[in-house]
Amino acid sequence: MNIYLEKDPVQNLWWVHMDRWVASFRSLAAAESFVERLSSRINAPHSLGATGNNSLSPGTFSNSQPLDQHAVSGSVKTLYHA
Repeated sequence: MNIYLEKDPVQNLWWVHMDRWVASFRSLAAAESFVERLSSRINAPHSLGATGNNSLSPGTFSNSQPLDQHAVSGSVKTLYHA
């Protein structure tokens, strides 16, 4: 999942893009807090067998991709790429 922040100076908002989904925030701090929480949940170990009856065999899934915090051009900041 690609997650990045974008500032909208016209509406004075911060947009958090998550692939095709977008959420707006009124402050950079709120947007960064959301991205931090989302990234920690994405990176957390997940037990595939804990949800009950599914077609996948039970086991533990761990996303080992670290949070990518390098900045890119303009008002867009890449925070996570999986």
